Amino acid sequence: MHWHETNVTVRFNEADQWGMVWYANYFAYVEVARTEVLESVDLLPNQLVDLGFIAPIIHLECDYKAPARYNQKLTVRLTLLPQDVARLVFAFEIVDAEDRTCMVRGSTHQVLLKSNGTMVYKLKGELEKRIHRLARYFEVGTMH
Repeated sequence: MHWHETNVTVRFNEADQWGMVWYANYFAYVEVARTEVLESVDLLPNQLVDLGFIAPIIHLECDYKAPARYNQKLTVRLTLLPQDVARLVFAFEIVDAEDRTCMVRGSTHQVLLKSNGTMVYKLKGELEKRIHRLARYFEVGTMH
């Protein structure tokens, strides 16, 4: 399994009054990594809409291991977990970029819906091609 890695630096406004990253900001870091990957396979939200679909997150989980702090360099690690149904489950870790201490670990779960809200159970057409290209990237680490 291949992990996509994205580097971020904690900005001043992302820390709370105790000097630690406010918990919800970790999800913003994950979104930076997810956006990078989805952009490379033309699956950004607006592109999904153009195909007639949406993919809302219906579940997320996160275990906090250690606090990140202002100006700390972090690496967001992201992978796509294999699924038997038409959904996207991304596992993530956010680690210190230098010593690789794990700050948080979790996952996001997205379902695929047609624009009218109907659940997609079987992939087909252009959506299937793009999701298979996404899955292939996480299997072998290349978009080709």
